[in-house]
Amino acid sequence: MKVPPILMLLCVGAVTLSMGCHGPAGKDRGDKIFNQPVAALSPVKMPAQLQNAEELEPSGKAHRVVMHLNSGEEKLQKGMLNNIRNLYDAMGAERLDVELVAHGAGLSLFIKQDAKLVEELEKLKALYGVSYTACSNTMKAQGLTRADLIDQVDRTMPAMVRLMELQERGWAYIKP
Repeated sequence: MKVPPILMLLCVGAVTLSMGCHGPAGKDRGDKIFNQPVAALSPVKMPAQLQNAEELEPSGKAHRVVMHLNSGEEKLQKGMLNNIRNLYDAMGAERLDVELVAHGAGLSLFIKQDAKLVEELEKLKALYGVSYTACSNTMKAQGLTRADLIDQVDRTMPAMVRLMELQERGWAYIKP
């Protein structure tokens, strides 16, 4: 496994700090943080999202973002959809995957009878392939079924589980 340069610098800095932290005439300065042994020569544990390149980029796209929505406020929902469009405008559809996960009051974005932004959701899916996940726990609490949701919703599952899974796979997390 190739160790990124920044981690190499951190290891070198830790070794330096652990070996050379004495005051004048070799007296210990008492800075406990600097005088503790450092296990800098032991193998460096990499964050999970950096350990397996195949897992990091299975889609082949350079950037993957999960957007978290839990607000029923239309202004915030519109803002989030604008953020998604702006991301694609800046990065390009060939380099970016976005998934919008909604729960709580944010689920209103996907409910047929409440959905005011269906046209924008349709456009984002058609132009860029944006994925939509509705929280199954919120649906259950509100007495909703899959039939109550707009057709563009890709999956229903617990929102917290989906957010966790995507972040564990290296997806960037954004919550406006």
